[in-house]
Amino acid sequence: MASGELPAGCGKVLVALTALALVPLLLMGVCGSRCNPVLDVPGYLLFHNTVELFSVMVSLSIFGVGWYSYGQSHNRHTLFLSVVFLGIGLMDFMHTLGYTGMPPLITPNSPNKSTQFWIAVRFFAAASFLLSGFIDERKERHWPGRLPLMLGVLSLCAFTFMSITFYPELVPETFVAGVGLTPFKKVSELLIIALLFLSALVYLRRLRRRGNRIYLYYLCAFILCIVSELLFTVYKSAFDVYNVLGHLYKLAAFALIYKGIFATAVERPYRELRHTNDVLLHIMNSIPQSIFWKDRASVYLGCNREFAGRAGLADPAEIVGKTDYQLPWSREESDGYLADDREVMQSNRAKMHIIENLTQADGSVIWIDTSKIPLTDENGAVRGVLGVYEDITAKKAGEEQLNESLQFNQEIINSAREGIVVYDRELRYLVWNPYMEEITGIAASEVLGRHPADVFPMLREAELLPRLEALLTGSAPEVVEFSVKEPGGRTIWFSDASAPLRSASGEVTGVIGTIRDITERRGIEEQLRQAQKLESVGRLAGGVAHDFNNKLTVIMGSAELATKRTEDAALLEYLGLIVKAAEQSRDITRQLLAFSRQQVVTPRRVQVNAMLEELRKSLGRLIGEHISIVLEPGAPLWDISIDPVQLDQIVMNLAVNARDAMPEGGTITFATSNVQLDESPSRHPETPPGGYVRIVCRDTGQGMDAGTCAHIFEPFYTTKAKGVGTGLGLSTVYGIVRQNGGFIEVETAAGRGSAFSIYFPRCEAEQGAQQQREQTSPPRKGKGTVMLVEDEDMVRDLAASMLESQGYRCLAISDPREAVLVAANPEVPIDLVLTDVLMPGLRGEEMMARIWRTRPALRCIYMSGFTDSILERQNGNGAPPFLKKPFQLDELSRLLASVLAARDDEASS
Repeated sequence: MASGELPAGCGKVLVALTALALVPLLLMGVCGSRCNPVLDVPGYLLFHNTVELFSVMVSLSIFGVGWYSYGQSHNRHTLFLSVVFLGIGLMDFMHTLGYTGMPPLITPNSPNKSTQFWIAVRFFAAASFLLSGFIDERKERHWPGRLPLMLGVLSLCAFTFMSITFYPELVPETFVAGVGLTPFKKVSELLIIALLFLSALVYLRRLRRRGNRIYLYYLCAFILCIVSELLFTVYKSAFDVYNVLGHLYKLAAFALIYKGIFATAVERPYRELRHTNDVLLHIMNSIPQSIFWKDRASVYLGCNREFAGRAGLADPAEIVGKTDYQLPWSREESDGYLADDREVMQSNRAKMHIIENLTQADGSVIWIDTSKIPLTDENGAVRGVLGVYEDITAKKAGEEQLNESLQFNQEIINSAREGIVVYDRELRYLVWNPYMEEITGIAASEVLGRHPADVFPMLREAELLPRLEALLTGSAPEVVEFSVKEPGGRTIWFSDASAPLRSASGEVTGVIGTIRDITERRGIEEQLRQAQKLESVGRLAGGVAHDFNNKLTVIMGSAELATKRTEDAALLEYLGLIVKAAEQSRDITRQLLAFSRQQVVTPRRVQVNAMLEELRKSLGRLIGEHISIVLEPGAPLWDISIDPVQLDQIVMNLAVNARDAMPEGGTITFATSNVQLDESPSRHPETPPGGYVRIVCRDTGQGMDAGTCAHIFEPFYTTKAKGVGTGLGLSTVYGIVRQNGGFIEVETAAGRGSAFSIYFPRCEAEQGAQQQREQTSPPRKGKGTVMLVEDEDMVRDLAASMLESQGYRCLAISDPREAVLVAANPEVPIDLVLTDVLMPGLRGEEMMARIWRTRPALRCIYMSGFTDSILERQNGNGAPPFLKKPFQLDELSRLLASVLAARDDEASS
């Protein structure tokens, strides 16, 4: 039942009772004197005294039931009401004896005296009913106790009796002869009705909140009391029917209260006791353990069903009067049981967990765990023994299996190749497996039972202890990585995957953690991050070089054109300086593109040992006589496919870098060997397995620390003084190696020199690298129409001027989409297309694909500041002709002449 709702049917009972109680009042109000006869004095006295004396008896009965049952029920609400009815009974008796016609009660009786007792008892009852609605049955708070409560009520009764009997002038009059009831009496009746109405509301609230139907008796009694008071208020004469009905309703109300108190104090405790006995019997018979009890002679007094079944008895009652010798156990077992009984009873102390054998009714023998305690009376004298035993046969077998399992698990923990740590609730070490001893160098005996902060103070700095404390509260598991420095300065990284350790019930009993040494993995991840960073920087460097090449194209081309149009010696000198500076700038952009793997190359089959031998002399002149160069060629060495100029760049840059690391002189060693990789290197997972040629450049210089080594391949990063180096040497090496499908590794330490190991894939077959043809003859004048497509205005204007200076007719177009429209017009003669590769709106190769739909034989030359590898292969014929920015006039002329000549040769054949 939800709080605030009446129990089913209670509302209907209250409404029906109210209606029935009001029906006589309504009938008498409607019918008048016909339904309201008046009794004579003797008849009324007989009726009044009989009803009042019966009410006194009911009141005293209520007191007796509530008072003497309190020791069992401990119901404070019932006790309060019962003591209240002691006062009500006494004051009702005073009211009865004070009525006119009864023997004098010390002082002469009178209607006023009797009515004063009546008002006093009704006020006392109504106020007590209201107060009782706020008294909880067993709530723990200060309680005066039974005797103080009764003394308080008796004192109030004595005060009322003394005041009305001996000091009537102090009590307001309620009846005046010849006048009738006083206003005080009428107002008092109304106040009593108000108190009773409030009492009914309070009990209605208790009934809704607690759902105890016993409160319904009290509610019905209060309703009858309210109607009774209404009748006493409206009666015309003390002898009419209104007064008679009022007394009857009052008596019925007292009877209902008696019923409520009797149900609370007697019936309910009895039912609860009987239910408790039934529950205890059911519990005993439901317990899987065997329970028995004996007298001082070890004769059985009773047992539960489990014990009876193991003893071969059909019913537990059959055990009464038997001894152990009359049951299926062996004599030896019975002697042992009897000896234990005597020991417990003589010592008056329990004997717990006796592990022994028991022969069952079917002849099988089991292991049991028995506990026996002495049975004593209220004086502490031993009357017998109570025993409980449990079949632990399966448990003993399970313990053996558990021991084997624990041994198995311990072997797993000891042989695990990762650290296993267990903490208790106070974060003290419980488990420290051998692998933890191996990776930390600390024996288990030094940490077990100690707090982590006492053994490893650095854990507090790493904020791992708050995490362990949080895991003890049941927080989610997580993996944490932290570093520890060894005494030698080496940093070791660990991964700690810890989680709450829970019992079978789910309670957190500690923390379990697995520790792994991830130093190598962290190193690999750091190298991967460096590689990704270098890739990003490389893309940036390529973009910068592309834009710079466009500007250099304009500078170099303009200077060359200006050279051909002047004979002023001073001006020619300045123009020569411009060209020279532009060429040097072009070298810088080539290094940037080499780092970003976007420069134009001409790879061919190369024998590394032979090239190193050729470079040995030139290296000596480059690095000086104070440094020795040693070659350690591996034989036979596989060939590699690379542009020889790039290999020269690698060797030169590594040699210069090694020379700068040895200002006092030293040795540079170049060693080569073949390496077969069966799987991708862990630090370079993008590298495919296969055969590689390794070139190692080792020096005896200063070496580098970890911080410097992390940046050495970044463009413009240098440790040299300002103006001494550009910082592009090692970044160029890195770019060339990556462009040719290889990878590079560095081994270095401060004060121990450095070793750069470069791996190039072996050349399995002829790579088809194109050989650049020597063009020594001066370019010849051209003829025909060239469509120039270039979005950069300055480059387009310069290239147009160059073409026209060589005799070509030029159609200069800035938008590739416009070029497609022009080429689609058959009336426009076009002999060749010279186009940039990267343009807004349409790439160069995409533009040519559309042009070739209408002019499939049209030749094309691509130009770009990037490598030709950005171009897609066209029509399966390999890479198309490519002009690298910045270009000079001679380069443009030779390439145009070559392409047009090849076209003419194909046309003639």
